[in-house]
Amino acid sequence: MKELRRHIILLLLMLFSCSILYANNIGEDITDAEKQEKWYKLVKSYRRIANDSVARDSFKAKYENDYWKIALASGTLDFEDKSVKYPSFVQFCVDVYNWGNKTFNTYDTDYVVGTGKNWKLQLKNDNWLDFYQMRFPEGVNIGMSSDVATNVGGSISFMAVSLGYMINLDNLIGDEPMKHKRLDFNFSCALIALDAYYSKNTGNTNITKLGDYTNFNVFNSDYKFSGLSLKSYGFDLYYFFNNRKYSQGAAYSYSKYQKKSAGSIISGITMSHQNVMIDFNRLPENIISQLPNEKLDYHIYYNDFCLMLGYGYNWVFKKNWLLNATLIPCLGFNHSLSSSEYDYRKDMLSVNVKAKMALVYNHNNFYYSLNGRYDGHFYNAKRYRFINSYSNVALVAGFRF
Repeated sequence: MKELRRHIILLLLMLFSCSILYANNIGEDITDAEKQEKWYKLVKSYRRIANDSVARDSFKAKYENDYWKIALASGTLDFEDKSVKYPSFVQFCVDVYNWGNKTFNTYDTDYVVGTGKNWKLQLKNDNWLDFYQMRFPEGVNIGMSSDVATNVGGSISFMAVSLGYMINLDNLIGDEPMKHKRLDFNFSCALIALDAYYSKNTGNTNITKLGDYTNFNVFNSDYKFSGLSLKSYGFDLYYFFNNRKYSQGAAYSYSKYQKKSAGSIISGITMSHQNVMIDFNRLPENIISQLPNEKLDYHIYYNDFCLMLGYGYNWVFKKNWLLNATLIPCLGFNHSLSSSEYDYRKDMLSVNVKAKMALVYNHNNFYYSLNGRYDGHFYNAKRYRFINSYSNVALVAGFRF
């Protein structure tokens, strides 16, 4: 979690510097309007000369004790620069950051380098699709899928701090409101990565297979099914063994450049909560007759606890191009929370799988990506098996500055 602490410290320092510098405006007694104008000019002026070492040193000498506030607000402060003067508490925070950065976030620069930019402006289109399958001992399979949840939006980010907004297109142009919701939180540094999520689907499900009926077109089903509701949340914590040469951030958060191809064994832990309710009474009569038994309502309600062990590979197949492929099987147990299922098992072996793929192109400060994710969960009751999985395909275009 070092990287998270780093970004929290950076944000606090930035807000602290802005408030102090704006309040005293480098020690001058002037009006608020003049303070604001001088503050803006100082930051803008420094951004222009930040890459010129001679001009930067002259600026540093002129403002001395206030230099760190101006450089931090401009997003160009070098925390490893020993000549910068800080107040005692700020110096302590910078020392902690430098120690953590050296200890937990160091790469082999022959393989991975930073982008040199702290800000990102990004546009994104993502498309979520959930799949469900129930299999009975009689050989009957019931396949279901959610409607595709299509979102478009943008975000602006300072390091790991991001502000964004996504619009669900189905709510704008669809025939009915989209009932599928998905929230994600992602964080990564050299050693570890954390993915957390919350997913909810309260209808808008399609029957894709039952008995003799099969429909491979998930965008247009003959049978709309409103009898399924799902709530799911969890987190995945990853550790990268080859963390000096392999960067997850280069493929998925665009915070690094992978210069040479490298892979890594990935291990970790994952926990998820699955709460699925299915009421087949809402199926058409001609479909209900194909079900193998008289039970028509199911409550699949359990917690998953698994260890993960897999492999990820970044292939730099051409200059500025990166292709990542990651496959991570998960093995552990799930603990059933349901008391209404007559054929449930309290504790069962859990075998799940996670997969990712990303194609990234970097051109100067611009980046473009096509990426996909899959997360599959398997539940094995006494008289049926249930699989629910989440899939996402996203298009991303962004600019670093």
